[in-house]
Amino acid sequence: MYKTYLLGNGGYAQECFEQFVLGGVIQDFGGFLILKNNKLVIINEEGVDDFKYPDKSSFVLGTGHRVWRKKFLEHLFKVYEQDINHFPNIVANEAHLSQTSRLGIGNVLNCFAMTNANADIGNFNLLNCYASVHHDVRMGSHNIFTTYATVLGYCNIGDDNWLGNATTVTQRTNLGNDNTLSSGEHLFDDMSDRQFFKSGVIVNKPPKNDNII
Repeated sequence: MYKTYLLGNGGYAQECFEQFVLGGVIQDFGGFLILKNNKLVIINEEGVDDFKYPDKSSFVLGTGHRVWRKKFLEHLFKVYEQDINHFPNIVANEAHLSQTSRLGIGNVLNCFAMTNANADIGNFNLLNCYASVHHDVRMGSHNIFTTYATVLGYCNIGDDNWLGNATTVTQRTNLGNDNTLSSGEHLFDDMSDRQFFKSGVIVNKPPKNDNII
C-alpha cells in the first residue's frame, strides 16, 4: 500500500487532514511535508525529519498557494513519475463525482464539491468546498476553485486560473490561462490569458499569483 503525504501544513492542509484522513479517504497517512532549503521535511507524530523519498509514496497538494503548489510538484517530479499511483485524485466522502466526468491525476475535491455529467478535468486542480463544475465543461490543469465557485455547462477553462469565493462563470464562456476572478464576480464574457476580473471589469496583468485559501 502507498503511504500518502499532504504537501503543506497550513490551514488548508489541516482542512484536508480532517476531511480525508479523519474521514477515511486516505487510509495510510504518512504526515505533512514542507519544503525547507529546497528539501522536503516531514512533520508527523514522530516529530520533524528529512523526508526519505520511499518508492511507495503518494502525495496530495494540501496548499492553495499557487506558487508553492508548483514548487512542490517541480521538486517531486524529479523523483517520482507523474502517474496516478504517486498523485492520486482525492475526493471527499461528501463530494459528488459524476460517473461520466473524467479526471486526470492529482485533483482534490473537498466536501460538497461537485462535477457533473461529461465534465473533462485535467490534472492538479483544486475544487474547494461547494465548488461545482457542471456538464460538458472542459478544464485544463492547475486551476483553483475556492468555496462556492461555479462553472456552468459547456465552458472551456484553461490552466492556472484562480476563481474567488462564490464566483460564477456562465455557460459557454471561455476562460484562458493564468486569470484571476475576484470573489463574488459573475463572468459573462470570454477572458484570454493573464487577466484580472474585478467589479465587472477585465484588465490585463493580474496581481502576483500569491492567493492563499
